[in-house]
Amino acid sequence: MKKKKIINVIEIDGRDARFQSGIERYLSILAEQMPEHIKTTRIIFYWSPEFKELKIKQNGDEISVYHPTGFPGAVLFEAVIAFVGAKISQMENLIIKSNCLGFEGLAYALRSRFYSKTVGVLHCLPHRAKGSEGKFPPSNAFFNMDHVILVCEHGREFLDGVKNKQPHTVIYNGIDIPKVDLKAKPKDGIFRFLFAHGWGGHKGMERILPAIKKVAETHKIEVIVVGGFSPDDKIFEKIEGLPITKVGLLENPADIKKYYEMCDCALFASYSEACSFAGIEAMAYDMPIISSDAAGLVEMFGKAAIIVRSNEKGELDTDEYARQMIRVMETPSLRTKLGILAYARYKERYTAKKMAKDTIKLYEDLLGI
Repeated sequence: MKKKKIINVIEIDGRDARFQSGIERYLSILAEQMPEHIKTTRIIFYWSPEFKELKIKQNGDEISVYHPTGFPGAVLFEAVIAFVGAKISQMENLIIKSNCLGFEGLAYALRSRFYSKTVGVLHCLPHRAKGSEGKFPPSNAFFNMDHVILVCEHGREFLDGVKNKQPHTVIYNGIDIPKVDLKAKPKDGIFRFLFAHGWGGHKGMERILPAIKKVAETHKIEVIVVGGFSPDDKIFEKIEGLPITKVGLLENPADIKKYYEMCDCALFASYSEACSFAGIEAMAYDMPIISSDAAGLVEMFGKAAIIVRSNEKGELDTDEYARQMIRVMETPSLRTKLGILAYARYKERYTAKKMAKDTIKLYEDLLGI
């Protein structure tokens, strides 16, 4: 068998050090799937008001850059290049991959100094960037990328909106196939809904509180919320008295698995979504799903979820949402049907193996090897 040529990939990302990141999940799963001939180095920027100075450390294949919030980007980039430049100069078949809007400048700076190809990843649908006329602003983070990876078809809307003409490919996120323990559900007569998006405002938990309250008046339910939140989030004052359990962030895969197995139905209420890992997990665990009509979620679930529509103002029909919650609770055959459709959808599009295969092909095509 012909030996594969080494491919070196530098992945750039940035995040608030106080919270988890969906892109972190994407990078980690992808790294686990990469064959030996693809070598990955990460440059990750972590910012926080608590950081008072710039620090750069290397731990294995990650170069961690810690800096205060608002630190000048140009200074950051020059410091990183000075730190890692000698190593990069020895890399062959190099791809610089920017996974975060805002750090593409480092990708372009590296390409200007080292022969490489650049790949931008649009891992979200930045709907809030639209102006008062519903148009995206003229700024275009990917204007000079050699290729752009989209995680959903609706990402093309953003690229069209900023008049991006660069080549692009849709590669869906993916996770490994979980082993499901069908006996893990408690036998206590409580119907459990899982909301695995945390308390971020754009994830929409607040908009379905009226539906949860209405269902709880006539049915014995528990809504388990997994994920992080902003320290100044006021939503906790609004959930008092409701059957809602706050779990918080989960990093241990066994803990994540436990909550998917113990719940009966997954809830989604996002205003905007691209390729939600929580959505993929819900499908992989054969769960019936009730979702808002965010474009990325509609694309993701297809016929494998009950979609509740919003009006022209973006307001979700909470009476309909509650009706569908009750319908799923009271109709075992519907739960079975939705679970089967969800798992089939997952196997078709959203496995980690497929994500890795499509990504490797893009790398090889881009480098011509």
